[in-house]
Amino acid sequence: NVYPPMSDVLRQAGVTLFMAVTIMAVLLFVSFVVINIAVKSTLFASSGKDSQYAFYAVDAGIECAMYWDRQSVSKFDITIPGNTISCAGMTINTGTQIQGTTTGIVNIIGGNSGSSVFGFNLNSGANPSNACAIVNVTKNGDGTTYIKSRGYNTCDTSNGRRVERGVEVLY
Repeated sequence: NVYPPMSDVLRQAGVTLFMAVTIMAVLLFVSFVVINIAVKSTLFASSGKDSQYAFYAVDAGIECAMYWDRQSVSKFDITIPGNTISCAGMTINTGTQIQGTTTGIVNIIGGNSGSSVFGFNLNSGANPSNACAIVNVTKNGDGTTYIKSRGYNTCDTSNGRRVERGVEVLY
């Protein structure tokens, strides 16, 4: 008998098919792992960028508030209500709504309350972005000033990837 029995031929063919399917499954699993790592790395890198935009916005808010507070007459003086200031190329008037809030907070610059709040977008100039800042300035009775700035990578409050950073200054 020159030919092997039919059962041996079928058994060898079954082993080959099993090995081929096993190798394909392992390669597919490795591919999914590599793709998963690449996607997570991309998300991690983008969250770092979002955090950086939020921090730049918060810093711009602090710098703008300190600039207008250090003028010969502070724009946040409690005896001068309804001031207008300019930050990041944007004119900010008392009574206008601040973008980036869900509660409809309005700009209050100076006045009897001793506390001012204003916001602005960083969407103008040479490097526009969707970032924005909301700043609270409190003039204390002892002559000190407390500034609390919150920066966001986007003014869209419904964005699930919105990042907030905050800085406080007391001088």
